[in-house]
Amino acid sequence: MTSSDTLNDNVIPGRQELVARARALQPLLRVYAAKTDAGRCLPDEVNDALTDAGFFRLLTPQRFGGYETSLRIVTEVTEALGAGDASAAWLVSIAAVAGSLAGRASAEAQQELFGSDPDVRVAGGLDPAAAVRVDGGVRMTGRWSYASGAHFATWASISAVVTDEAGAVVDAVIGFAPTSELAMEDTWHTTGMRGTGSNTWVGEDVFVPDHRLLSMSAVTDGTWPVATAEPIYRVPFAPLATVLLLGPLLGAGQAALDLVIEKAPRKGMHHTFFASQSESVGVQIQLGEAAMKLRTARLHVYEIVDRLDAIATVGDVDIDTRSRMKAQAAYAAQKVIDAINDLVNIHGAGSFAESSQMQQIWRDANTAARHAGLNAAVGYEVYGKALLDVDERITAMI
Repeated sequence: MTSSDTLNDNVIPGRQELVARARALQPLLRVYAAKTDAGRCLPDEVNDALTDAGFFRLLTPQRFGGYETSLRIVTEVTEALGAGDASAAWLVSIAAVAGSLAGRASAEAQQELFGSDPDVRVAGGLDPAAAVRVDGGVRMTGRWSYASGAHFATWASISAVVTDEAGAVVDAVIGFAPTSELAMEDTWHTTGMRGTGSNTWVGEDVFVPDHRLLSMSAVTDGTWPVATAEPIYRVPFAPLATVLLLGPLLGAGQAALDLVIEKAPRKGMHHTFFASQSESVGVQIQLGEAAMKLRTARLHVYEIVDRLDAIATVGDVDIDTRSRMKAQAAYAAQKVIDAINDLVNIHGAGSFAESSQMQQIWRDANTAARHAGLNAAVGYEVYGKALLDVDERITAMI
């Protein structure tokens, strides 16, 4: 398949079409899942298939040939992809987050990023490096870790704390730089989500002009003035960037559930008299509970995305609601890994055979759920403070 077979710059596919494309890729993703995992990067065949399906233009402005779709559609697409391979789904989610961030940049910056390629790949990290103000912009020096999709990126989003000549902090910024001006260090050696290739950018005295800079505090607070008229880029960035991490996790959980349901009628239970797992009331109870945990997670996730999609047309959301969303996102992630642990218990020790799909699902989900944005203790504390009207900010990402 080539992009000309799937993409037409004059046609914006709807929800059913995009989700159908994602489901159609599940067999390919499963075939390449082990290679993706071992290579610590998407194989070209998978990257090309995702690109041809248009999944790297989900939150690219329509002005540049993008789909500029809803967060619900992004989540449904990545959930479907996650049932095939969580790493591939994660890179589509991260691309959407990057598209949302770039959509808040100046019109000139958007032209640079999206103008020649609506499928542009942006990989970056929010670890702030050091920067100094110079004429027309800043110069950044540092390292930016966890740059998911770095292998295929042509642009990097990099952040820095800007200091003056006396060393005093004067600003904190996020900027966009061509990856040709950075070096990529191979640092992504992990147990799970290996295929995301989330390596580290390294830069020395990288010039980022003012038109490619955003104020970090203004973006996270929702006060940054959006340069263009598209409603989707007025959605608060912090909850958007958090909730879009959950589609791949939901998909991984569904894959684990489907695997257990498929195998249970033919899988025996050692040290029991059951001919198959399906005969066991204990298995039936555990399976039902795991399915409910996944359904609970899904209800929380889609409540968040539907509320954020509504905000795109009706305005901002108050801090108390954002606080609840942060807790909901963290809770949903915990419910998914709880469910997967239950499903591994059902499936048994065979889950951890290298040939088992279950062990990769378990590794990927448990890694993804530990993303800083899904830290449950932080999410619950943020929400608890809001409930108690405690005026103390412990994170900018609300």
